[in-house]
Amino acid sequence: MMAQREGRDGKDVAMPHSLFRKRLEPMLMLAGLLGMLWLGGRIGWPAIRANIGLIGGWFFLLVVLYLFAQMAFMAGWWVLLGTRARRMGYWRMFGIYLAGDSINYLVPPANLTGEPVKAHLLGRSVGFSRSLMSITVHKHAEIVAQVLFLCGGLSITLVQFALPTGLWFVALGVVVGMGIFVVAIFWVLRRQAYGALLRGLVRIGLKKELIEPHRDATASLDRWLSLFYRTRMPVFYLATFWCLLGWCGGLLETYLVLQLLSAKAGLGTAAAVEALAMALNSMIFFIPGRVGSAETVRVVAFSALGLQAAQGASYGIIRRGRELVWTLPGLLVLLKMRVGIGGASREVTG
Repeated sequence: MMAQREGRDGKDVAMPHSLFRKRLEPMLMLAGLLGMLWLGGRIGWPAIRANIGLIGGWFFLLVVLYLFAQMAFMAGWWVLLGTRARRMGYWRMFGIYLAGDSINYLVPPANLTGEPVKAHLLGRSVGFSRSLMSITVHKHAEIVAQVLFLCGGLSITLVQFALPTGLWFVALGVVVGMGIFVVAIFWVLRRQAYGALLRGLVRIGLKKELIEPHRDATASLDRWLSLFYRTRMPVFYLATFWCLLGWCGGLLETYLVLQLLSAKAGLGTAAAVEALAMALNSMIFFIPGRVGSAETVRVVAFSALGLQAAQGASYGIIRRGRELVWTLPGLLVLLKMRVGIGGASREVTG
């Protein structure tokens, strides 16, 4: 159903985000798919298939190893949870994390749309405000860890490789932009961010009767966030550390794939590939599932570092396969809890 707001004439009008999802998302997915097919034709599908064959059965090891990366991200959330949430048990919480992560992967904007799903599922046990507080802080820690990973990876790239100037400016711009965003989050979350968001929604035309029932919960959430950032920063640093280990899971995967595709590539090359791909992927968060674009990004990263384009394309396809496999557990959790993909609850058990 299309989101609505009240226009000047009193009639409901469609929100721009809904128009984007309805009209542009399918076009972006189709464009990404066609672009990937065209790129594969230019590189040569026989060469891509040959490189995929070198990885072969190791694909299943990559899937299993990514469990540890997911558990590291979950550990970053676990340290932020209160005792009521922890009484649910680690593995049930891990299921909720995977459910949100699957939505984050499948529905744009990437890494954001699954967070309300997590808040909804956890909120059934601990309250929506408390669940949203832990999820907000965890997402902040995850972004801080990502910026730290990018800084380290791009520093290695700067020392070991001579990249095209344009690519350097793009990667540097992403890191600077994300760094500014991180600092802004620190500032905003200590100053009643969610209350300001509600007031902003009213100013752009959202009906007040839709906002009013949430004012008390929002005020409580803002108080908890402000208190957390004043008194519990060591816990935030611990969550950031765990999330950094989670990002390093992608680095380990890239290193193993490079060993299978190009024995000469070392850990520095893997760090450069992962950092470049992460920086470029951050610019295409609006494409559903990054269809086609994520594979293109890895071809660009491999080529810029002097590796074969066919190796980059094959790794992009292998990585896509691993990512899709890891959406299945989360989707099964959603199915079990009978919650729709859009987050609209019909029945939540437990």
